[in-house]
Amino acid sequence: MRLEAEAEAANAPNFRAIEQAAMDQVISKMGLTIKQIAPDGHCLYNAIADQLLLVDSQSSWNYRNLRELASTYMLNHRDEFINFLATDDGNVYTNEEFDEYCRKICDEAVWGGQLEIQALSQALQHPIHIVQSGSPTLEIGEKTKNTKPLIVSYHRKAYGLGAHYNSLVEI
Repeated sequence: MRLEAEAEAANAPNFRAIEQAAMDQVISKMGLTIKQIAPDGHCLYNAIADQLLLVDSQSSWNYRNLRELASTYMLNHRDEFINFLATDDGNVYTNEEFDEYCRKICDEAVWGGQLEIQALSQALQHPIHIVQSGSPTLEIGEKTKNTKPLIVSYHRKAYGLGAHYNSLVEI
């Protein structure tokens, strides 16, 4: 039985390699390459901080203050975000649940996603582009005052634990 399982695993497609090859093809056409970001639960925020350093070499942004910025922005613009969050049974978050969600963004290594990216884009006044394989680039915050986008890659299969973000830099 064990040998059968090993043989089956050996013949299974390597989804990570497939995703990486597709990503490499997309970003090479853009003249970009991946700058690896640690998969530590703060990858979105560290990737954005890295992008901000490319825009301003004196930037003091890091994952901690970007988490705080996203959380604060979401709390201050509750009506723009709360309706996009639902409990396991499908109910929209209460104000208390939303407050707890924002507290976790600020204080814990919870993964960031589209809502947090939207909050960061608006708070930083920078468009943020998320490049992913198999889908068009997601462009958030195109109406912000800065025109140079912060560009990150989104990987679904890179790590066994799930989604991951890296910074994309010029070749």
